Amino acid sequence: MIVPITKNGVAVLTPQQWRLLHTHLNADYKIRGEFLLQTQMRIAEAMYVSRHPECFRKDNGAIFLPKVEGDEKFGKARCKQKERAVLLSPSGVKAVELFFEVGVKFPSYQAMEPVFKLAAKEADFDTTSITTKMLRKTFGSWLINCYPERRGMIAASAGHTAEVMDAHYISYGFRKEDVKDMRAETAGWGEA
Repeated sequence: MIVPITKNGVAVLTPQQWRLLHTHLNADYKIRGEFLLQTQMRIAEAMYVSRHPECFRKDNGAIFLPKVEGDEKFGKARCKQKERAVLLSPSGVKAVELFFEVGVKFPSYQAMEPVFKLAAKEADFDTTSITTKMLRKTFGSWLINCYPERRGMIAASAGHTAEVMDAHYISYGFRKEDVKDMRAETAGWGEA
């Protein structure tokens, strides 16, 4: 059984673990999952962007999240950056393009979590720490491991401060092979 590394009770997957779990998702969930992973957005933010494709700027390699009336309902009650650019890698740009091309929609947060847990169970994971939020935490942890010198930029893109990144993301403890895979997965991030 695969027991993922956790931070604050939430799984932080390696690229190999994500690929394994990904194979057990249906086509729409593969697209949703890759969108959530690559953008590191909160579910409420991703839902907003799904209804506002104009937030995505392919040429900038970013999603520009505006300040939204009723931010507390937008998942931003504790968010440090009320308005921000969500930076993407070339793989992230492709994931966002595919998401909009196919027209995938988001069900409720509560409906998504059991799907990820079922895929994890089918892939022989311990599902205790498997949540929809793990995708945000996973990619943020990959970025911190690969680009520690960009810590402030990574934090701002995720809507955090550097201190929050330190408290909620994993910046060490991965195997060399995992970090090599992370570098491949995050290549070109924030470089439009």
